[in-house]
Amino acid sequence: MGEPSDSIALSNLLLCHESESSLNEDDERIERSEQEAHFATTIDDEDYVAELVRKENQRFDTQPSKTSSSLDRLVAINWILTTRTRFGFQHQTAYIAISYFDLFLHRRFIGSDESWAIRLLSVACLSLAAKMEERTVPGLSQYPQDHDFVFKPDVIRKTELLILSTLDWKLNLITPFHYLTYFVAKISPDNNNQSVSKELVLLRSSESLLALTKEVRFTDYRQFVVAAATTMLASSSTSSVIRLTREEMANKFGSISWWTSTENDNVYLCYQKMLEIEERKHMTPPPQTAVSRDIQPPASGSGAKRRLSFDDSDQTDPAKRIRRL
Repeated sequence: MGEPSDSIALSNLLLCHESESSLNEDDERIERSEQEAHFATTIDDEDYVAELVRKENQRFDTQPSKTSSSLDRLVAINWILTTRTRFGFQHQTAYIAISYFDLFLHRRFIGSDESWAIRLLSVACLSLAAKMEERTVPGLSQYPQDHDFVFKPDVIRKTELLILSTLDWKLNLITPFHYLTYFVAKISPDNNNQSVSKELVLLRSSESLLALTKEVRFTDYRQFVVAAATTMLASSSTSSVIRLTREEMANKFGSISWWTSTENDNVYLCYQKMLEIEERKHMTPPPQTAVSRDIQPPASGSGAKRRLSFDDSDQTDPAKRIRRL
């Protein structure tokens, strides 16, 4: 049975030696692996899921992230989510793009004064995720620009190559979407009245996962833990959230052969975080000025907006500058 491949391995990878043709060749490999990723999201096999969990446990990185500010990260996520809606991308496409973003910043640091780098990274991450997940991929020139930053396609391609290099070409990530169908099948028997269909639970789970990305980084939890907590929250049969105790949640997963008592605590912590997010949805929204800050990059120090138009002829290439960060 298939599983997400680890990487597209290239020896002696040097960013300065890459060209557009080499990126196009690997785009073809990425596209050929797309069907495998979609296939994995529909599998309800105990051994397969147990193997995914085993691989996650082996690879889980507990090292602290070299991350940017929370505001910069929120700006990037809001842009990715807005663009996902504009293009009609799947939920998992946005989730994977944000995961690439987090994994990149887990290894490289971008300062708070490099707003252009955050936006450029956002565009490149979503472009790569779309190539992994979507059957119809927009051209780089079609990604929305704003009045502050304009990036030419060649610059975006170079940033894609930088991301690929930084992530060791490991783009086929294990995400919560690989587990959702499995956990819905495990939990749904408790839903005797069937007032919440499996399709609705999957939709709610997908939406909750995107909301969670604003407060939880890809490297904070293992992905099966996130999937389990998300499914528990989305399976509620009422409009109001039902708080489960730690013991009640443990009983939900008691029939899973590979499940250990250690996972109960991890899932419960993630579940509590998701409850906090859900409860804040019903609170008074922040002032309009705060919302606009989330959507647009900060202004320059002079208070005036900057329009930065980058192309391949610029002496200071943004992709090269990110590389030095």
